[in-house]
Amino acid sequence: MRLSQSPSVRNLMKWAGISAALALPMLALLLLAGRPAAAQEKELKVAYMKHPIQDASAEMLEKWGQANGVKIVKIATAYEVFFEKVSASLTSGSDQYDLIWHNDDWGQNWAKWLVTTDDVPNMKVVDRFPVDKIFANADGKDTVVPMVHTVGTFFYRTDLLKESEFPKTWKELVTVSQRLQKEGKVKWGIVGGMKYPHTWFSLLWSMWSDGCDILKPFNERDNKVLAANGWKTGMADPCMQDVAEFWWDAINTYKITPPGAVTYSRTDANAIFEAGDAAITMADSTFYGEFMDPEKSKVAGKVSFGAFPIGPRGKRHVAWNDIWGWAIPKGVPPERQKLAKQALNAMLADTAGQVAMWKATGGPPPNVKVQEMLRKTDPVFKRLASVTLDNVDRKGGFHSAYYFPEWGRVHKEFSDAMIEAISGKREDIPKVLKEADARVHKAAIGG
Repeated sequence: MRLSQSPSVRNLMKWAGISAALALPMLALLLLAGRPAAAQEKELKVAYMKHPIQDASAEMLEKWGQANGVKIVKIATAYEVFFEKVSASLTSGSDQYDLIWHNDDWGQNWAKWLVTTDDVPNMKVVDRFPVDKIFANADGKDTVVPMVHTVGTFFYRTDLLKESEFPKTWKELVTVSQRLQKEGKVKWGIVGGMKYPHTWFSLLWSMWSDGCDILKPFNERDNKVLAANGWKTGMADPCMQDVAEFWWDAINTYKITPPGAVTYSRTDANAIFEAGDAAITMADSTFYGEFMDPEKSKVAGKVSFGAFPIGPRGKRHVAWNDIWGWAIPKGVPPERQKLAKQALNAMLADTAGQVAMWKATGGPPPNVKVQEMLRKTDPVFKRLASVTLDNVDRKGGFHSAYYFPEWGRVHKEFSDAMIEAISGKREDIPKVLKEADARVHKAAIGG
């Protein structure tokens, strides 16, 4: 029966004194307004940081969404406030976000407020080393789906150094840097972020390369073991003195690093390298795309990867292998949790998308099968893997952070102490580090 012939509609029209020409559009609008929510377009709200890696991963989610009638709504938040803002949403039980960027730095802080992801089928194709323990909840269940591997690497100018000339030790790093400076080819030998929280690119890599660590036992990331050892620190150990003295000398004696390095963020150091003023820098591999972009970098097309130079107490090249990922808050309704897991499962299976992410950014894909394919077909990825992934000690190797709630405070106390030592008199370094031992320990125990 047509609407215009319905007795109820006809009576309504007569009562209201309106014509069929007006009534039919009005009725159609009423019917549309009364449609159930399930018939409307589905959507997933994604909280992320504006970053090439996360943009590339979100593109894979959007591709899946377009194929499955799901709108991906991206909500960008600055790094400086991301943790606090998303933490507030999680602890309130809100469904403000369906998917959130998840970082290994705060894996344990969020675990109890996140949905488990063990049931995402394609979790079987990810590397377990950066996932186990770090992102597990109290029951040992995963609470993350990896989007990319984050590996720290040295970048060097291939127009200045051959692969065989890249320094293998701290001593060689000094020698090579001074030679290039003397030849007038660069202003600085090496630059790297140093101020908190950018210490990975100077203080932390060198500490680990010297067989050292912030807490004891060195390289341990099991919180139960750290607690059983009383959260003792390595701040007053000889190896930590090595690290402080190396950077003091790099700035003041050898002058291979800018005097303002103690105030540098990663962005500051990257800018110096991109301007062609330094031969070597240390950063996440995900900056390869930026360094090779001729619109941003004067060294584009002349960059390769190098392994961490070994310190005087170090035994071998070391590297970290961790991840960024996506997580699902518990406050999300079950039907959207299911939808989010479908999107993440598709992302892990998107070979073309992961290869595109690698090509654009330098971020190793989360799917290990895609990694293996790239090792065989892409010389650049093979080189990166040889100096990073292949140097990860999976039995006794460190991760690039600690995984207990007080880690942020420990990191800050460590950074402040090291910069104080490097900024003062060289002969005062042992005293400064000894005094810092108590502060770092207090931070670790939550005091």
